[in-house]
This record gives sequence, C-alpha cells and structure tokens, in this order.
Amino acid sequence: MCGRYVLFSSLEELSGDLQRRLGASRIPRAGAGEWSANYNVAPTTEVPIVREFRSEAAIGPARWGYPPKTVFNARGETAFSKPLFAGSLPCAFPMDGWYEWTVGEDGKKQPWFTTATDGHPLYAAGLCKAVEGKLYGTIITVAALPELEWLHSRMPRILVGDELETWLKGAGAELVASPNKGTEVHSRKADRKVGTVANNFPELVGMNRR
Repeated sequence: MCGRYVLFSSLEELSGDLQRRLGASRIPRAGAGEWSANYNVAPTTEVPIVREFRSEAAIGPARWGYPPKTVFNARGETAFSKPLFAGSLPCAFPMDGWYEWTVGEDGKKQPWFTTATDGHPLYAAGLCKAVEGKLYGTIITVAALPELEWLHSRMPRILVGDELETWLKGAGAELVASPNKGTEVHSRKADRKVGTVANNFPELVGMNRR
C-alpha cells in the first residue's frame, strides 16, 4: 500500500534524472503546472507523473486517485482485470520515498520513510486516465520485498533499470504484476507529525530546510 509519499526533487532535477535513465535528449512538459517540494503528498493532490506524450516520455500533472472514490492504489496482480482501470495508460510516479506506519507496543503509530539507498528519485509504476477532461493517476503496488515485510505486506512497484522505459512504452501487465527486483531502499523513522496532511516540511523525514 502507498497512501502518502514524498517528492522534494524539482521538475528540473527530475528531467535531468529521466534523461539519464531513458537516454533521452530532452524531457518535455505535458501540460501546464509547476511543482514545489512536498514532504507529505496525499491522495487528491495534483502531482507530476511521467508518461508517453506524442511518442516521447514527458512529465506533467495528474490528480492522484481515480474518481469517483479516489482510488490511489492498484494491485499489480489484478489491475488489468478491473473495470475501473479499463482504458488506462502506463505512467510512473516520481518520488523521493514513501511512508508506512507500524504500531508499537504502546499502541502508538510510528511512521517510517522508505527511500532509495543511492539517494536518486524512485519511479513507481502507475496507471493514468483522462476523465471528463482531467488526468488522474494511481500507483501500482505489489508484494513487499522480504526486507520490508515487517513494515507492510505491500509496496509500490518500483521501476529499475530499463523497466521504466519498457513500462512507459506499454509493456503491459506482466511487468508490474511481478515482484520488485534490484530495488535498493532503506527505511528510517519519520516524525509522527506526518500523520497530519497539513504538515509539510523536510524535518518530517529528518532533513534540514533548504
């Protein structure tokens, strides 16, 4: 499951990273909109996604969560058989990490921030679809890596290596129904204030303000 994530990388930083990942000479913008660092991205937020646009990878805005019930996750194993996702196209959600919660012996919830070991942005597989002229997206999840099962049984399907290009070009269901592979991440405690969506500052994940 992924119901809250972090994206502090700028659109310019993401464009440079995508050029490196995809071997592209440029990453155009698909649609208007800017992005400010968000350390507490919640469903219904308008977020940047990466998708094929006019035959090349582009970055642009989409609302996170399919209407009418804000479905913000789709199980990779079954998404393509669900009527809600019919007509959807592949996309990727850039993120610098995501949150999950555990419950301690004292009954209190403890948030954890999971991020890439190498510090680069992550790209979670997603689906997107235009509804009444507005673009919506949902994040695909799969079974958690063995080393993250203590945290949650599910996690985003992170696209590594050439998986990103393959998925964006429409490789289909098999890729995102398969477990994560080659995904190097680590988790650390986050500030409990992340439980309130209005809280949005780098200290939530143990970072200093820029």
